[in-house]
Amino acid sequence: MKFSRPGIRTWILLLYLFVSIGSLLVLNNVFQTNQKQIQEAMNHLELGDDLRQVKLYSHADSLKVSAIMKTYGEAKSIIHLSLSESRFYVALTLFFIILASSLIFIVVLSRISKPLRELKNATDQIRLGNFSVHLPETGIHEMKLLKNSFNVMSRELEAIQKRLLVAEKEMIWKELSRILAHEIKNPLTPIQLAVQRLEERLATDPDSTPLILNESLEIIKQEIENLKLLAQDFSSFAKISKAQLETLDPAQSIMDISRSYAADYNLQLNLLPNQKINFDKTHFYQIITNVLQNAMDASEANQPIYVTLNRDKSYLIISIKDQGVGIEGEDLLRIFEPYFTRKNKGTGLGLALVKKLCEANSAIVRVKSKPGEGSEFTIIVEALD
Repeated sequence: MKFSRPGIRTWILLLYLFVSIGSLLVLNNVFQTNQKQIQEAMNHLELGDDLRQVKLYSHADSLKVSAIMKTYGEAKSIIHLSLSESRFYVALTLFFIILASSLIFIVVLSRISKPLRELKNATDQIRLGNFSVHLPETGIHEMKLLKNSFNVMSRELEAIQKRLLVAEKEMIWKELSRILAHEIKNPLTPIQLAVQRLEERLATDPDSTPLILNESLEIIKQEIENLKLLAQDFSSFAKISKAQLETLDPAQSIMDISRSYAADYNLQLNLLPNQKINFDKTHFYQIITNVLQNAMDASEANQPIYVTLNRDKSYLIISIKDQGVGIEGEDLLRIFEPYFTRKNKGTGLGLALVKKLCEANSAIVRVKSKPGEGSEFTIIVEALD
């Protein structure tokens, strides 16, 4: 038959019984000795009978009474001494019991609280994602078992984390490969068709080749430009540098950006001048350009796009509003997800890039939209007083 090892409660109980019973035995021995001494003293206190037998007629009688009184005094002194010793030993024994109990409590508390602190610190590390933390399996039996269970759990979580990271990387690469293949195929198809047309004309009617040469070259140039933009989008999303903050005038920056689109799009600017913000200049350009491009893609020709800059207390609010097709409610929840897009062309990285750049500069981006009524993107950034 296998017996389990005694636990901490058993040890504490045994220790308590040992101290308590030992103290009781000591007290009992002291009391027994004192009682014996008191009994012996009492046996000598037959003072009444002795005095009744004494006749005080002679000097001998006086000596006898004196001896009796002396014996009585000695017995009385012994009784007082015994009682005093009893009180002293009782007090001393109680003091040692209290001292021993206090020491036992301190030792037990230390043996328990230190491993508990170690466990708390280790669980904090687990909560922060550090699954490699392990505890030394020391201490009392129960704590060893608890630490062992914790270490087993930590190792299992670490192994799961590694498997999840590998699976996540594989999933990301698969998704990225799928998107890249799809996006690269789009511009390659018209390039291939343009080249095939040129080859057919060269083979069947070389004299008419110049008639379609310029058109074919324009298509090829345009699709190559699309490929460059595709590579630039992926590179920008993957490599967002740390914001290099500087003092900017957002109204002036927006006007500078808008000049590139003013000839082809109906931009309506209403900008509060003489405002300052702390922002990365390149990031600000990318944010405004991507949101403007999104508004232009959603709008019909000559539809106005409203760009406003206002102040609300200590914040500047940049709004870019179009009157385009709008965004469905279910799509609105995913608008800032990487690779999510409903456009026929595009990577779905533009608005995801906007969100990441805003976060890098402690700004907030929001969107409101209704199908058929257009969309409004709002960028909120703290102003410099």
